[in-house]
Amino acid sequence: MIRAGLLGLMLAGPAGAAELCPAAWEKVSAALSELGSVSGTLSQDGDWCLVQGLVLDLEGQYLPDWHLDRLRFRGSALGWIAEGAGTPEGLEIAVEGLRLVVQTGNAQMDWLFAAQARPNGIDAQASLAWDAGAKVLRLEGLSLDFPGDNLVEASAVLTGVDLSSPGAIQMSATSFALTEADLRITTHGLFEWYALMTLGPAMLPPEGDMEAAAEGIRADLRTVVAELPETSVSAESKAALVALIGELPNPAGDLVVSVRAEPGLGPVRAAGYAVTGMPGTLAEAAPLFQGVTLDVDWSHVDAP
Repeated sequence: MIRAGLLGLMLAGPAGAAELCPAAWEKVSAALSELGSVSGTLSQDGDWCLVQGLVLDLEGQYLPDWHLDRLRFRGSALGWIAEGAGTPEGLEIAVEGLRLVVQTGNAQMDWLFAAQARPNGIDAQASLAWDAGAKVLRLEGLSLDFPGDNLVEASAVLTGVDLSSPGAIQMSATSFALTEADLRITTHGLFEWYALMTLGPAMLPPEGDMEAAAEGIRADLRTVVAELPETSVSAESKAALVALIGELPNPAGDLVVSVRAEPGLGPVRAAGYAVTGMPGTLAEAAPLFQGVTLDVDWSHVDAP
């Protein structure tokens, strides 16, 4: 979970103004230091603030440390990050060579893991824009380019977002609503590398027939899909989800997801469950689907 203070720092940035980069990076690195020690070399690259050799060393053994060759950021909100001045109307972020490196405490293995991770860097970029008058935050372009033929692209629109002050940001954490979201995932090993080893231990039994257990999970997922309201999820989208489930744990292809919600998905819509408790069935969760449409397409594509 991203803390509100860190979220506020990251949703900010003015172009140029080289004197703002050190102050902005000081604020951002201070927020990141809540997670672990931060190191890197700051410089200016045109109107970009550039941090090279960035390392976020997470506290705790076996937690993967974040290594970035280069982090760039610029935008009209740098002054807001650095000095609390102006409005955070836009921010661009670009990451080159992100690697997740596990540290075991064994010097030999740590060196080997770091060397193994180096040719498998992740590049990413994102663009955020905030309309202060409408209180609308737009994720206009998120792209995560993973090694091999693996890619995640996303865009989204959030309403009820006020970034005008720290207090307003905290209030937005309870009032925002997602009205639009589009996601495209190309996976040829992406699921196995970044999700399977997290989900597997939580969902599979510690011993026994693993393939039978996996089929049981797939059957449960197909039941959930069948029970989704067709007013929100069409028969075609359900068929796409069933086809994707059938390929687990080795899906290969393109997943496209589009969400539209009126008046939006957010804390307000779920507030009633704070009193009644979380819904135990999809029927009980019906209010969450009102005004929501979910379109899904899955195309199997063999790895090139």
